Amino acid sequence: MRSLSSLAEQKADQASQYSAFGGFSVLQAKQDIEDLLGRIGQLGFFDQYTKHDVSHIDAMLEKLDWLIPDDTKEHLTSADWLLIVLSAYFHDLGMLVTRDEYESRHESGFDKFRADVLLTDDADGRDYEARLAVLSDEDRERFLYQEFVRENHALRVKNWIVGDDSPAAGICTAVMSEVQRILQPLDPVFRDDLAQVCESHHLEDLYDTGIYPVQQYYGNDSQESANVQYAAVLLRTIDLLHITRDRAPSIAFRVLNPSDPISQVEWAKQMAVRAVKPVWGLDNDGNRNETAPRDTIGVHAKFTDGDGFFGLTSYLRYAAGQLRKSHDWIQRSNKANGLNYEFPWKYIDTSRVEAKGFLTQTFQFSLDQTKVLDLLTGHTLYNDSDVVLRELMQNSIDAVRLQHGVKSPSNGKVLVKWDSSTRTLEVRDNGTGMTQAIIENNLLKAGSSRYQDAEFRKKFPTFNPISRFGIGVLSTFMVADEVEIVTCHPDENEARQMSLRSVHGEYLVRTLNKTDIDKGLLPHGTCVRLKIRPSADVGDVVKIAQKWIVLPECEVTVDASSGKPVRVGYDSVGSALRATISRFGADFSERLDKSKIRIVEKELDGLSIAYAVRWNEYFNEWVFLPFPGPVREADTLAGTCVGGIRVEGYPPGFRRAYGVWALANAWGPRAPRTNVARTAIDSTPEFARVVEQIYSAYCDHIREEVEELQSVRSHSLTWATGEAAIISGIFSAKDSVPISSPSLRQSLGKVPLFLLEQGGTRRHASAEDLLQFEALRMTESTVMEHIEYLLRELPGGSRASVMKVLAGTDDQREDPEPVICTRLGRDRHVDEFFLSVWQVAEMKANKSERRCDIRWIKRGDRSLWSSVDLLAAGLERLASDQDRYGISPSRLVHIPIDSIIVNGFTDKEIGVRVGSDLYLIPGHPWASMVEAMKKAPDWQGPEDEKIVALSWMISAILPTARSFSRGSPPLSDLLEDLRIRTRRLEISDLIDFDVFAAAAASGELEFFDTRRWQRRGGELW
Repeated sequence: MRSLSSLAEQKADQASQYSAFGGFSVLQAKQDIEDLLGRIGQLGFFDQYTKHDVSHIDAMLEKLDWLIPDDTKEHLTSADWLLIVLSAYFHDLGMLVTRDEYESRHESGFDKFRADVLLTDDADGRDYEARLAVLSDEDRERFLYQEFVRENHALRVKNWIVGDDSPAAGICTAVMSEVQRILQPLDPVFRDDLAQVCESHHLEDLYDTGIYPVQQYYGNDSQESANVQYAAVLLRTIDLLHITRDRAPSIAFRVLNPSDPISQVEWAKQMAVRAVKPVWGLDNDGNRNETAPRDTIGVHAKFTDGDGFFGLTSYLRYAAGQLRKSHDWIQRSNKANGLNYEFPWKYIDTSRVEAKGFLTQTFQFSLDQTKVLDLLTGHTLYNDSDVVLRELMQNSIDAVRLQHGVKSPSNGKVLVKWDSSTRTLEVRDNGTGMTQAIIENNLLKAGSSRYQDAEFRKKFPTFNPISRFGIGVLSTFMVADEVEIVTCHPDENEARQMSLRSVHGEYLVRTLNKTDIDKGLLPHGTCVRLKIRPSADVGDVVKIAQKWIVLPECEVTVDASSGKPVRVGYDSVGSALRATISRFGADFSERLDKSKIRIVEKELDGLSIAYAVRWNEYFNEWVFLPFPGPVREADTLAGTCVGGIRVEGYPPGFRRAYGVWALANAWGPRAPRTNVARTAIDSTPEFARVVEQIYSAYCDHIREEVEELQSVRSHSLTWATGEAAIISGIFSAKDSVPISSPSLRQSLGKVPLFLLEQGGTRRHASAEDLLQFEALRMTESTVMEHIEYLLRELPGGSRASVMKVLAGTDDQREDPEPVICTRLGRDRHVDEFFLSVWQVAEMKANKSERRCDIRWIKRGDRSLWSSVDLLAAGLERLASDQDRYGISPSRLVHIPIDSIIVNGFTDKEIGVRVGSDLYLIPGHPWASMVEAMKKAPDWQGPEDEKIVALSWMISAILPTARSFSRGSPPLSDLLEDLRIRTRRLEISDLIDFDVFAAAAASGELEFFDTRRWQRRGGELW
């Protein structure tokens, strides 16, 4: 039979004699709650967590004997004691999960919590999901629901006490009904306060006496009143400090062997804690004395492993912070309300926390504040003094956006003033202004951005700031030794002024009457004024602002005292790009006015992008306007912005000052992050997504042009598809370097770059469309090339229909497989797309018809030909090497490594040209060398360094592979030069050069090439 063993319970039981508590029995409530708490851990929920049963409650209440000073115990009322005891009884009940509740989980807020908090679409969410992959589907679902309950357990108790059956925190009607039955005799206001206190041990609002009254009356008798805030502080404290081993019996730990990481840390720390006791105070001589005032709690523990030690000490650092907060809250309430509820505890003594086998002294990183601040304000981090102005402006823009929200474009204002005569730079705004707390906790604390604070993000979940690192104000010391800040916040009765003279100094905050400050800062705003040192080069303030501030979403004005104020920034990426191109030169401005250059603007999910296209009057199409290259001030002509602030000056999607002339802005919660100096965007999944969107926008234009060329401008399908390759050629230009080649390839894979024909029907296809086929046919011949030129000029028709007319017959051969009509060798990026997936399986030469028919199959897991990628084979040193004539192979020869069907070739032909590529046919001695390579135990397949080296060597002596050079040197000279090169490049051990040379001299080195029958300048090609 349970009894009321603690002083707190015995005091609380006396409340039953007062009418507000209607004969309520504390003992009966304890017995009822013991039954409910005993069910926590059933159904696999919280079975690995520390004990939250009635023994936990008893231990908690025993701590009240020394936590509450004797003087305070004397004037605590019966209502105080009852509120304290019942909150200890009920505070962890929210951990209880019934079978019915779990089965109804999808009707609660669980699914939203899982999607919005746990399995989010960001790096943290993906990492979390990966850690859960080791669990079975059932265990994974239970674990996720357990996390949902753990996060909401305090709210659940509150809801059950007040009778709120809303499903947001779970559906558990049966438990709520039981709680209601237990507490039914109590005054309704008391029940509401009890609910608030139970929830409070997981909240940070205990300072608010509006929520936690310090004098709450439930009846007329003085014993029927309570200090709700004091009860909430005590509950939080006793819960935090109950970390002794009695809460987690060692037998339970050994049997359960928890697998949940949170549980492991929690249990490990508790198994070693022997006691949590008050530390004696110090007398006037500095000696410990039992009768001296106490303010420190000591923790006694001994560990045999480091993990448990780290778990406990990190927990105690958190607990110490909470303890100091609680002390300050009670002190403040006592002073404000003339009360005397003592809560003396401010510190936790960890000197008796030991780890066996480790040194008794603990160590930690320390910072040399002087050197760190020098690092942050010097050229090590910020290597461009322009960023000082950018940092101040973006801080102001953030404050304006936060203050005015959607009305920022009309109401928000940022003013930059530069006085060159006094060398004074001023940035002012009508944003939020700063409170004293913000000044202390954020402005003067390097690395502590207000916008990254958990409480701020909870209060403003949809606000996405530009500033992220909390070091912007430090940048001012790059150029100034005198910084003055005046700020006004509506929540403060007075404005604040700070004068900063050195990054290493101490500062005083002066309070100002709001009537004495600039009216432009009322009712809210901030002004930062810098006295620029003589050695600092400020530059053109207007141009600096225009470089960084692109889409401020508010009015930004720069007054450089050299003329009238200049408005900076635009309302869209389209208008910004148009203005930029117009300023670049009179010719561009005129072409914009005459609609010869057009700005295309697209709004995607979290990305706005504008790109320029120019009209080609000869081909009736809009092609991308190329970026002018590394010209003066190129970093102000294009770029990628984050939150409206330019971060990178290269065209979006490119790593150099080449590519599409465009401007992009990523915004919202999924916008990518920048490095600390905001000179580059971090390579994260968010940035990868933005890059994909940029490429997708470009490729949408190509697809739209192909469609309009046919449907609006009356060009043929053949013409339109051919132009797709031309328009997309900007992405493969020599100087264009994409940020992500795989992402660009994925987007271009959806563009119709290829022509297909089957059964007399012609259509265009993308690289992705081609994947639906198992095989494709192709014909290399001058006749087919001329037919394609003819079809390019005809709005309809097909190869089959033209051949039918030329043959003068109605017979039309049905193609068993689709024919690809796009000729390879014209557009390198088109070739690379095709050859990355497709490989030659059959080749049939017909010399009388001057044609070669090729059948292509997918590569899949089986390659029929050697690789032509020197880098993949680890032979990058061969890529740029030249022979004595200054020539290096432009393309490597494909060597067969598996069965290839060939026919129609003469004995002197050793291969065939398809597009720009050369293919060696089986039977030549060079091809025979491959058989020996394949038998070697270290054979690596198509990327084996031996066969790729052989391909390079063949290409080095073939005239057809050496930029079509005419009048090639004798073969003997080429071979001798190649022998020297193979030794110098250290590949002579890969290939038997004598065997290679003998194969080269064994016959003609002629390749079947349909272009041999074409004349150029009266000569054979």
